[in-house]
Amino acid sequence: MNLRRFGIPIAVFAVLAAGLSTVLSRWPENSAKTPAAAGATADLDVAYGDHRRQRADIYLPAHQEGPFPAVIWIHPGGWFLGDKGDDMPVWDWTERGYAVVAINYRFAVDGDTIADSVADALAATHHILENAESWSIDRDRVGVYGFSSGGHLAAMIAAHEPGIAAAVIAGAPTDFRPLIDPLTAVFEERAPADAAAEIRARLGCAADCADEVAALSPALQRPGLAPILIVHGTADTIVDVSQARTLAAAWAEAGRTVDLVTVAGGGHDATHPQAGIDQFFCEHLTPVAGGSPTSAP
Repeated sequence: MNLRRFGIPIAVFAVLAAGLSTVLSRWPENSAKTPAAAGATADLDVAYGDHRRQRADIYLPAHQEGPFPAVIWIHPGGWFLGDKGDDMPVWDWTERGYAVVAINYRFAVDGDTIADSVADALAATHHILENAESWSIDRDRVGVYGFSSGGHLAAMIAAHEPGIAAAVIAGAPTDFRPLIDPLTAVFEERAPADAAAEIRARLGCAADCADEVAALSPALQRPGLAPILIVHGTADTIVDVSQARTLAAAWAEAGRTVDLVTVAGGGHDATHPQAGIDQFFCEHLTPVAGGSPTSAP
């Protein structure tokens, strides 16, 4: 079992965030922080299915030769909001030699459920891996990174897609058992009973949710072989830090390489200690000998 626990003071995170804000200030305020803002070559709205949400944006380093390592970014939004074109923490990674793939997926609304979101995330990942050569992506060096509900989908990919080389799971719900309990549920800062009802609706179940919980909780899945970095704020009132600790313990117990980083005093939006995430992907997506990128983004 390989499980490391870190506490990063919120002051340290604030310094990192301030530095990132300085970099982001180079771009107009009305521009989304996507790789397009960094001058990447973009292949937008690539279809991996027939539904309008089954689309991916693929960004490649300009004026560089592949094959490139790649990171698949999965946006947050509670499984019912957000878009692949929104701001993303990997917005400038193409400048350092990474391909970036941002995906959309079916929302858990209008008859669709979290199971459909998961199916889409897996289908999008499979499509990228199977067609990696088309974009000069090295299919052996593809990682996945998601935040909040996107982190949940990243965790499900890490559990079920053997082609993934590394995964970062930030601020994510990973065990639906306490989240459907009206006495203990924590989600979107609602009263426990309301939070539980919200999650049950997203899962598509009313009274008996046992099958959905078992099938869609990453903490109840056997992890794949890829190394995992789990990041979570200890003062998160939307998705409690216990969700990260449960996943880390379960997957480490299964014998997988799991690092757990807790941001001391950090809320839901303080789950991107970017320097550590950059280094994690650099370590696991960079070839042992030669190739690019040669340093963390």
